[in-house]
Amino acid sequence: MKWFKRPVFIGLLLVIITLPAWFILLNQYYPSMHDDQHIARLFLLDQGLKQGYLYPRWVDWLGFGFGYPLFNFYPPLIYYVAEAFHLLGFSLIWSIKLMIITGFIGAAAGIYVFVKTGLGRRAGILAATLFTFFFYHAVTVYVRGALAEFFSFAVFAWLIAALQRLDAKPTVRRGIGVALAWAALILTHPLIALPAGFFIGAYGLYSWLKHRHKTRYLGWLIFALIDGLALSAFFWIPALFERQATIVSQILTKELADFHLHFVYPDQFWYSPWGFGGSVAGRGDGMTFQLGKIPIILVIFSLLAALVNWIFKKKSQGSRNRLVEYGFYLSLLLFSLFMATGWSGFVWDRISYLAYIQFPWRFLTFTAFFISVVGAYAIGFISPLGRSRTWRLVLNILLIILVVGTAVKYRVYFQPQRLLQTSDAERTSFTEIAWRISHTSFEFVPRGVPLTKSPLGTTVYRIAPSDLSVQPAQIVSGSGKITVEDNRFQNKTFLIDAVTPVALRLNTYDFPGWKAEVNGRETKINHQNQYRLITVTLPRGKSRLTVIFGDTPLRLIADALTAMAAIGVFVIFLEEKRFFFRKKPGNNNI
Repeated sequence: MKWFKRPVFIGLLLVIITLPAWFILLNQYYPSMHDDQHIARLFLLDQGLKQGYLYPRWVDWLGFGFGYPLFNFYPPLIYYVAEAFHLLGFSLIWSIKLMIITGFIGAAAGIYVFVKTGLGRRAGILAATLFTFFFYHAVTVYVRGALAEFFSFAVFAWLIAALQRLDAKPTVRRGIGVALAWAALILTHPLIALPAGFFIGAYGLYSWLKHRHKTRYLGWLIFALIDGLALSAFFWIPALFERQATIVSQILTKELADFHLHFVYPDQFWYSPWGFGGSVAGRGDGMTFQLGKIPIILVIFSLLAALVNWIFKKKSQGSRNRLVEYGFYLSLLLFSLFMATGWSGFVWDRISYLAYIQFPWRFLTFTAFFISVVGAYAIGFISPLGRSRTWRLVLNILLIILVVGTAVKYRVYFQPQRLLQTSDAERTSFTEIAWRISHTSFEFVPRGVPLTKSPLGTTVYRIAPSDLSVQPAQIVSGSGKITVEDNRFQNKTFLIDAVTPVALRLNTYDFPGWKAEVNGRETKINHQNQYRLITVTLPRGKSRLTVIFGDTPLRLIADALTAMAAIGVFVIFLEEKRFFFRKKPGNNNI
């Protein structure tokens, strides 16, 4: 069966296995989901790139038409992946759907690579199947629409696979692989990267304890983690330290997002009804948290197989190592489940930053990975029991039954509540973004804007449709004429012919980084108005007003760290390439 070892065949097999999870996307419709802001965000990223910003921290239209520091706080990676498809000519809607498909296939490939290394290809295929069709995988896409969290399934799998490679051979290149994966996870979903740090630390400690070259391994691991933080510093440093300028702490950790309301009851892991609703206090959740009967049964079988191995093969060094490894992954699985339940409440109460995760059931992201790995040991433990052709045939038949059975049983959950007939134009109009989309997410508006309470007791923005304006600026006192010279996201220039001294107000929030110049000289920005909009006083006569969203000192430091880390990675790769092709001593062949 040499064909079974070929990467092209394995890649095609993973596409086929994951196909039932994303086949519903292959049509002209768009899936309904809780968070349906993705087309608007991709559109704004695309516009920012076309305006010349490699990384547009600020975008217009969001924030009720007053602009929004979206990518100063929201992780950008999934939208850059989608933008790659858009640049190839796909519509915004299709680009989002292709990003989802990439996430499914990437997650399956990542866990396959990881499990195959230790347990073989059959176990890798089984793990990829369990991972793909895990309930929470479907929930993140087709119920919640939490596409960044969904994509973190794939990135986390590749991060653990990179850690495994570093464990096998601690080298600079493999250390850089870990750094790139770690940075990618931060840029995909920092609220997943935060708890992922525990699993990374646990894996690193486990590898260090058993490693023959402890100092070298620990050195490259520390280098990789620091380098990953540096590579992603341009995002996470401003996101972490500039959030006090927003209302994020007022709404993302309180009210309906208070983590105390969202612990999972242990019986819900065995069964909780499927639905397209949300998470609430108690057992009345409108979405499922069950693990799935097949993964649970395979975990139980793997436990029995581990027990048999321990009784009959405990004298074998290879068997002992496999059992220890199995016990380690099982403990990580149990920890992820523990952190999702109310039993871990004392941990959440003592570690304040966990409150930003909002939902303890987000730990199911890690449960999905480790239950798939532990379940794959069901085949991993029995594979070495025979080497005959008949035994291989039995294993293949068993694998086919498990793969097909899992896909058939769970594929019905991998579809949205509705398929929507919509278009790029409909999803990217000013009214759509400035009103409907802005109502669903406004946590990064500046402090001091008018807020009120909804009938549900949640904080909402107090604004009327009549307060929206498509005009970039207006004169609020005095008399004069405005000519718009430049109206990009982060660069705005106006020519003002003032009959009297005027106060010019931009329909743009004042936020750290905005600076104004009148005729080349910096002038003071006033934001003492209802919505904290940029307001500048101009003299009588003709003036040229330039308003630029630049980097704060903190952002400059963060950008410099990322630039230095990126240059360092490039230089290391270049030096390794030169070393590889360097002529060896004694080789005089021409």
